[in-house]
Amino acid sequence: MSRTLARRLAGLTLAASLAQALPCGAQVATPEEPPAAAGPRAMRRAADPYVFASTEGMTKLPLLPAADGVRFTWPRTQRGADTALLAVRSQGAEQNPWVEIAVGEYRIQQYLDANALGVRWLNLSGLRERLSPGAEVTIRTHAVTLAAEEATLRVFDNHLDLKGRILVIAPHPDDAEIAAFGLYADREATVVTVTAGNAGDMNYRASVSDPAEHYALKGYLRAIDSVTVPWQGRIPPERTANLGYFDGRLDAMYQEPERTFPEVYGPNTDVARYRRANLSTLVPGGTRSNSWRHLVEDLAQVLRKVNPAIVVMPDPRLDGHRDHEFTSVALDEALGHWQGNPVFLLYTNHNDGDRYPYGPAGTVVSLPPGEHPVRVQGVYSHPTAEALQVRKLFALESMHDLRLSPDEQMNCSVADLVQRPDYPRNRETDYLRRAPRANEMFLEFDRAGMHAAIVEFIEQYRAAAAPGEGS
Repeated sequence: MSRTLARRLAGLTLAASLAQALPCGAQVATPEEPPAAAGPRAMRRAADPYVFASTEGMTKLPLLPAADGVRFTWPRTQRGADTALLAVRSQGAEQNPWVEIAVGEYRIQQYLDANALGVRWLNLSGLRERLSPGAEVTIRTHAVTLAAEEATLRVFDNHLDLKGRILVIAPHPDDAEIAAFGLYADREATVVTVTAGNAGDMNYRASVSDPAEHYALKGYLRAIDSVTVPWQGRIPPERTANLGYFDGRLDAMYQEPERTFPEVYGPNTDVARYRRANLSTLVPGGTRSNSWRHLVEDLAQVLRKVNPAIVVMPDPRLDGHRDHEFTSVALDEALGHWQGNPVFLLYTNHNDGDRYPYGPAGTVVSLPPGEHPVRVQGVYSHPTAEALQVRKLFALESMHDLRLSPDEQMNCSVADLVQRPDYPRNRETDYLRRAPRANEMFLEFDRAGMHAAIVEFIEQYRAAAAPGEGS
């Protein structure tokens, strides 16, 4: 990532973020620092949550002190990896901590969480072409102190066949683009979205005041987005589908798999209302009730029709949105009706209060923080070229739910227009800042490993729901 592009992306995303976060015509204040992480929260994240299945590709190496950080020599035993991660120990951080990792004149930037304390993983993958045996790597620190001690290096050579069929499973419209636009663009990919996105903020209340009618409109607009925006990544509508299930209902549907659930804000129970946005034949368009059993059946049908070599889906242990968690649970159940054996790439869109990934657009993403043990078979850092980052930014900007409503745009000249309190865009959590990055980050599993990850989540979910939990 060149500094020029980083500045250009940061400027584009800041302008978009300010347009969303401030009334039109209002004075733009100096950007505020994000709130500091609470002390107990930082302490909970001091330990490394990642439990790797194998020691293959693992090396211990000394971090030596440098004038403005630490340095190490790339080991002569490590060659040919597509992903490289270094576990370091932060001894404390301030606001917006970041590091600059350099080999010679080539450098990348990675931001850490506020007040980072304990083990953090630095993603060195963007330097892989310069990481020859014996190369000196310097880590310059800014608002953070790293311990000069023995560190753990892990490298992964995933041998992913990105020329094969890829199936991206998204819980909501825009999730596929946030997590994996760089991975799926210009490939033989299919993008399937589970829900219509017919919940959340009442963005269009100025145009449609009745909640049921409002969310029917919002869901249909977002369903159309989910099947058309992938064309910006050269995925035609014939290889996209929205299953039309109802936003905010997957958790309850899982609890009662045979029950039909209505929309959150209205009595409709038929997902066909939103499937009419589809142009593909991946799912039928007739009447279909909103139930867990039907969702699992539909996902199994998608798996059989697409027959993917790679499946991209949320990681329910790290992605804290209930619809994201149970999208993956439903997909795991659907695998029982299909005999394929793909590679699974698991992503995280909602972590740390939607502050992850940290820092400005264009910088490097690494492993998200976790508060429970997370078992891992492999890690894949997918490089996103500079031009592709720009394409990803504008694909996201095309999503209705990520931009201002027509009423807010029409009233741009009203200087005292009051920002509605429920609009989600702000500098700290804006997807236009968080998503266009130098890489996209995935945990990699085989079929048995993915199932084990789902079981791990279900155990945590049930333990959290047990009587007396947290009392």
